[in-house]
Amino acid sequence: MELHESVMQSNGVVIFRLVLAFFRFLLVKMFEKTSIAFLSLVEGLSMKGTAEDDVATFDQLSKRWWEPNGPMILLHRLNKLRVPMVVEGLIKVGKLDRKQRYTTDALKGLNILDVGCGGGIYAEALAKLHANVVGIDPARHLIEVAKAHADAQSDIKDRCHYYEQSMEEHWQGAANKYDVVVLSETIEHVVDKSSLLKHVAEVLKPGGSVFISTWNKTSWSWLLAVVVLENIMKRLPKGSHDYDKFVSPEETEAILEAYGCRTIEQRPFYLKFWESEWVWVPFNQLTYALHAVKG
Repeated sequence: MELHESVMQSNGVVIFRLVLAFFRFLLVKMFEKTSIAFLSLVEGLSMKGTAEDDVATFDQLSKRWWEPNGPMILLHRLNKLRVPMVVEGLIKVGKLDRKQRYTTDALKGLNILDVGCGGGIYAEALAKLHANVVGIDPARHLIEVAKAHADAQSDIKDRCHYYEQSMEEHWQGAANKYDVVVLSETIEHVVDKSSLLKHVAEVLKPGGSVFISTWNKTSWSWLLAVVVLENIMKRLPKGSHDYDKFVSPEETEAILEAYGCRTIEQRPFYLKFWESEWVWVPFNQLTYALHAVKG
C-alpha cells in the first residue's frame, strides 16, 4: 500500500511538472505574439527584411562604424570573445603552437576570409595578429569605410584587402584558398544558409577552419535582439534582425556536416546588455559561437 502511494505521488509530481512546463511554454508564446503585435502597432516594427534592406540599414551606419561607443559598440566589444576563439581553436586543431597563444603575431602567414566584414572591425583585429585578411561585404559604403580605415594604419594596410562582393560572387575564384573563414553576426542576415555555407566549405583548404557567431533561434534570442536591443535600448540598428532568419546551432552544424565540415566546438555566449559586454555562459538560449573543420 505504501509503495502504491509512493508511485502515485511520484506520478503526480511528474504530471505537475509537465503541466507547469506546458503553461510556461504558452506564456512565452503569448508574450511573444503580444509583443510583436504591440510593437508593430506602436513603433511600426517589421519582423521581416530583404537582403537589400539589410545592406541599406548597415550602409546608413557606415560613417559611425568606427566609433568605439557608437552604434556598433556591440561589434567592437565582441572582439573580446571572437578573436581569442580563433587563436584557441587553431591551437586545438594543431594549426598553431600553444606558445603562440599570447604573441602579437599569432596568426602570421594564415589567409583568412571575413564574410560580411562590414566596416572591418573583426578583420582588422585579425590582421593585427599578422593574418592576411580578405573582407567581403555587399554594402558599398561599408567597404569604403573599411578600406579607408585600414589604409590609415601602416601596420596592417598591406594585410587587409576589402571587396564589395557577396559570397556567391567571391567563391568562384577562391576554391581551397583560405586557412580560416569567419562569419560573425552574418549568417542571421542570409536567407539561403545552405548555399552560403556550401561556398564557405569550397573556399576552405582541406583541414581549414570556419568560425561562426550568431543568434540562436529561440523566443529568448528574439526578445533580446529585436525587442530589447533594437526597440527599447537602441543598441542595435532597428530592423536589422529578422527572427525568421535566425538559425539554431543544430541546423548550422547539420548544414556544415553536409558539406564536409565537422563541428568540434560550440560555445554559447550572452550579452550583459546593461554593461554592453559579451561573456561566455553555460546556457544556449541566446547567442552561440561555433568552430568547424573541413575534412
